[in-house]
Amino acid sequence: MAEVEKRVKVPPNSKESEMMVLGCMLTSSNGLNVGADALQMEDFYYTEHQPIFASLKTAYVSDKPADIHLIAEDLKRQGKLESVGGVSYLTLLAQYAGTSAFIEEYVDLVREKAVLRRMIHAAQKIEKEALEGPSDVAATLDSAQSYFFNISQENQRTPGIVLRDLISGLKAESKIPYLKELQERQEAFKERDPNAPNITGMPTHFVDLDRMLNGFNMSNLMILAARPAMGKTALLLSIAENICFKNDVPVAIFSLEMGASQLLHRMICSQAEVESEKIQTGSLNGAEYQRVVAAVNKMQKHTMIIDDQPGLKITDLRARARRLKEAYKIGFIVIDYLQLLGGSGALRSMESRQNEISEISRMLKNLARELNIPILCAAQLSRKVEERQGHRPMMSDLRESGSLEQDSDIVMFLLRREYYDPYDKPGMAEVIVAKNRHGAVGSVHLAYRKEISQFANYTAKPMPGELTKSNKEAFSAFSPE
Repeated sequence: MAEVEKRVKVPPNSKESEMMVLGCMLTSSNGLNVGADALQMEDFYYTEHQPIFASLKTAYVSDKPADIHLIAEDLKRQGKLESVGGVSYLTLLAQYAGTSAFIEEYVDLVREKAVLRRMIHAAQKIEKEALEGPSDVAATLDSAQSYFFNISQENQRTPGIVLRDLISGLKAESKIPYLKELQERQEAFKERDPNAPNITGMPTHFVDLDRMLNGFNMSNLMILAARPAMGKTALLLSIAENICFKNDVPVAIFSLEMGASQLLHRMICSQAEVESEKIQTGSLNGAEYQRVVAAVNKMQKHTMIIDDQPGLKITDLRARARRLKEAYKIGFIVIDYLQLLGGSGALRSMESRQNEISEISRMLKNLARELNIPILCAAQLSRKVEERQGHRPMMSDLRESGSLEQDSDIVMFLLRREYYDPYDKPGMAEVIVAKNRHGAVGSVHLAYRKEISQFANYTAKPMPGELTKSNKEAFSAFSPE
């Protein structure tokens, strides 16, 4: 029984695999390239193997040859040759390898054992923190999840990417050389539908907004801010609906203000283009009922997750977002809205909501980068907007924190002039892009249909002379002057 317990407590390792990898690296340039590129010194469990690998990696980085004699000389210069077993052990490694045909399999075995050891180390840290009786269990749980999430990320992460490897396609996401990928883009551009949006990010299908932002780009944190009752939730839902139902991208909505059934009602109104009151009272005619049925059937074919748990802490939200990413492969997150989120609890003693909001915005940006998806978060504006002539929002109007300006990649404001004056541009909304880290700033106009809580593309009414001119151009081929 004692022998079993002792065997269980030995950290996972495979000495034979480590010897195979080092032997392949000593005897083959291909083995050296694969091993040095895929492993780190800490991946080796046996202390005598770590200096040997470090010396081989140095040779690889310096683009120098590596064999038994050269590595022995390098280790001797460092005073480590005897501690690793001398030249005789290096010779044994070279003989042990035999062939480098299966170097990838040996590398995978070494890396898997290293991941298991990191998991054990993380579990020990979690156990220690849990036994200390933390005051905030949610923060401890978030910390525990982040340990394991980081291990999974590190298992896929490389220490750095050389520019020539990106250009050659070796380390590019597409695995295609850059110039070849550019040629393919040119060909696709020539063949594309002239009405299709010319953007590289995730399209929102609001044409003018996509053109200005180049769509929603991965790992971006975007803030949509407005005064209450301006239509923030309606715009958030319109964007989420377009991304989910038109792009077929799984979307997660964290609604801290409205329940899931309320959001569903709004989305059905928008998708079916049927007034909210008619659906609530059931006063639908046949055509309207058929539109609702078609909208519901369409919505069921796509993945949208609504989390309507009120009073979420940022640590809870991050943990839930990670689980949704693993379970549903979500590609876009909507949060409504930021001021209803609670901090992690670590800053409670400071009694400063401003510091808490700063922590929330920083953690949201880190979450966007962790999951590599865009996050759109609503936020409230201060009352200073009401006092200003024209009621046009500014960056300084973001409530409780200036860190929102720093952490976010894009800051947008929503303004509906009819909110202040029913006769001032009714049915029209303005989205003001006040900050865009990757492009232009300015404003775009959208149409707002209040009866169905829907935002849509706005097309300006042509001036009297413009319509005649466009007609002349259209028919010029048939009636040349």
